[in-house]
Amino acid sequence: MTTSHSVDVGIYSREQLRERGIDRRRLRHLLDHGRLLHIARGWYARPDADTAAVAALRSGTRLTCLAAARLHGLWLPERSGEHVYARRGDVPAGWVPHGPRLDAWPEPNPVASLPLCLDHAARCLSPESAAILFESALTRAKLTTTESSLALAALPLRISSAIGTVTPLSQSGSETRVARWLRGRGVRIRQQVSIRGIGTVDILVGGRWIIEVDSQAHHTSPKDYENDRRRDMRARLLGYEVTRLSYDQVWQWWAQTQDDLADILASRRHLRLPRALRHRPRGRH
Repeated sequence: MTTSHSVDVGIYSREQLRERGIDRRRLRHLLDHGRLLHIARGWYARPDADTAAVAALRSGTRLTCLAAARLHGLWLPERSGEHVYARRGDVPAGWVPHGPRLDAWPEPNPVASLPLCLDHAARCLSPESAAILFESALTRAKLTTTESSLALAALPLRISSAIGTVTPLSQSGSETRVARWLRGRGVRIRQQVSIRGIGTVDILVGGRWIIEVDSQAHHTSPKDYENDRRRDMRARLLGYEVTRLSYDQVWQWWAQTQDDLADILASRRHLRLPRALRHRPRGRH
């Protein structure tokens, strides 16, 4: 990870090429042999450059927010067209403009650095979606906790307060959504808890309710599927209750899922310790 948190998408300005030792003669050679393409005034791209970043530059914009988050390798909470930093909001149909004027673009690269990407995302997306991006950056070690705190502190108070505390514990945006919902109801939870005889679980609610959250829409491999079921069986034998949430339950049917989770919470069964821990000190798993 570079100190600027930039991402190489195969696009370079003339100045950046000069810094790489590519003079005018060398540039002409690369262009003539198709190893670089001239895509916009002062900008050149490799043939394998990211197509969305190329399209943005050709339209006079720069990728940011969700579009940049994709290139930084973050877990994406949603997609709604390309998010771009644009001149006076003039963007192709279906794209989402971020202002102000392009003349104020503060970086030398065609794609927003991670801090700038997160700043734009926090001002554009819902607090939950912004939190998902922050937590994904932390979990994937693309941002330190100090850098995350500084980025949140730089936001208007109403935005940073709505985003709230972010942690590096959620392994996916799906887990972030479920964990934030539980914490929002004042429920005591722990994430990525190692339980003897079971292994590490996504979320432990109270003393005995395990919630496992699928991070992807597609089905898991047969091996993972069988392993999950063995773990679930072992957990139940030890006295834990297990709820396994699919990707669709978290994203397509979230309203119904919230009602179901609320009903389980209302039963208060999660407050009792599992049989395996009833004669052990609290907090040991």
